Amino acid sequence: MALAAAPTAGPSHGGLALTVNSAGGYEGTNQYEENAEHLRQLFSHSKLVSFSIAHIACSAGSSSGDNYMSVVKRVTITQAAAAGKDQDPELAGSEIVTVIVKRQIASLSRRQLYRCEEAFSNEINAYRHLAPLLAAHSRHQLFPVCHIAESQDRRDPEGGEPIIVLQDLKALGFRMKDRLAGLELSDCLLVMKKLAQFHAASLAAQELESSTFTYHAEHLQEIVYCDEATDFYATILDTSVQQALESLDGANADDCLTTPIRLLKELRSDLFAKLKHEINATAAAPNSVICHGDLWVNNIMFRSEPEEVIFFDLQAMRKSSPVFDILHFIYTSTRRPLRDVHTDTLLAAYSEALGEELRHQLEDTTAAERLEELCEAFSLQRLSSDYVRQVHYGLAIGMWILPAVTFDPNNIPNLDVMSEQNLTGKEIKCTQTLTSEYHMRIRELVMEFYELGYLHMQKETM
Repeated sequence: MALAAAPTAGPSHGGLALTVNSAGGYEGTNQYEENAEHLRQLFSHSKLVSFSIAHIACSAGSSSGDNYMSVVKRVTITQAAAAGKDQDPELAGSEIVTVIVKRQIASLSRRQLYRCEEAFSNEINAYRHLAPLLAAHSRHQLFPVCHIAESQDRRDPEGGEPIIVLQDLKALGFRMKDRLAGLELSDCLLVMKKLAQFHAASLAAQELESSTFTYHAEHLQEIVYCDEATDFYATILDTSVQQALESLDGANADDCLTTPIRLLKELRSDLFAKLKHEINATAAAPNSVICHGDLWVNNIMFRSEPEEVIFFDLQAMRKSSPVFDILHFIYTSTRRPLRDVHTDTLLAAYSEALGEELRHQLEDTTAAERLEELCEAFSLQRLSSDYVRQVHYGLAIGMWILPAVTFDPNNIPNLDVMSEQNLTGKEIKCTQTLTSEYHMRIRELVMEFYELGYLHMQKETM
């Protein structure tokens, strides 16, 4: 999750491997260790594997600097050899299964500062309640298969830490894209179509299983735009805007940025409050959907053969207007040259894919009479209008996440130390050096909003 202007989660491979032997002993010690016997019981009970386990090896499931809301591990499970197999070369091979395990971070102060426990709990509920319901109303795989999602491990006599065990997408050929490069048009079209299919599944579930949908959706909790988080995250966003203003000031030798700077300052004062109001107001509005909540390039994996895209990291999942997912993705994961030419193309691809999926799900059902009304609500014209009306969200999330997109991997802030020092949002920015890439992207972003007239829009239009 990239909600605190810091490096964020992504399931790339790397880190020191930790081998757990069959007796439960560790051959090394690091944050990726797990109790072998406990995992063996957990995996067997959940029928994750049907064979007898010989070895469990744990390694980093995310690269250094790519994760601060949870610990992501890649766990390799190796089948025990049957009696006599070691004498027969033909039977020497054993089955190997890999999964991704997510755990809470160890630092309690960091959990509290970033609301990591609330985020982890929300992701557990997303996988337990919403993912299966959405899968039942979609022809497409939207998220990694969740094998286990438990807030308290019932097999641990001491209560146990929460755990999420997911399908290892990397083993299926999925890879992350380079966040610095920005996505190509073909990548973006894949994401927009998958996002439309995701939102269409939400709409179909609401139409066909209204009471069930409501029950499951009520398990989600807002973790950012809520009263409990306002003081911290409003400060973090304001600090991100201040960073942007300082960057623009530093590049304003010829005064060409003077007006954009002034307009951004005018927009700054109650930006978080406006976003909070809009996101929560649209949650109860007609045609709201289950949103990913943090859809950017680090939370998306791609496969080329067959061509496919899957979303993960559901910590910020919420019910709201679909346009917030669209803006979040576009203004964190694309570059301006692509947006200048292809924003309408992306919105059209979303609208077309959503209509196609809704027709498949709702034709010949009791909700068929609602089909055309829903398709009209998500027409390109209506979608474009909503996009512009809420476009300041795109500016805010761009300023918020660009430090995470462009960070220097050799200058990663130590969030545990910062948390223990009880740093405020304004102090957190001092621990991270902004790169030349950041400064270029911020100018690109703000000038885009200025030249399109979005900075001139009255705040009341949000």
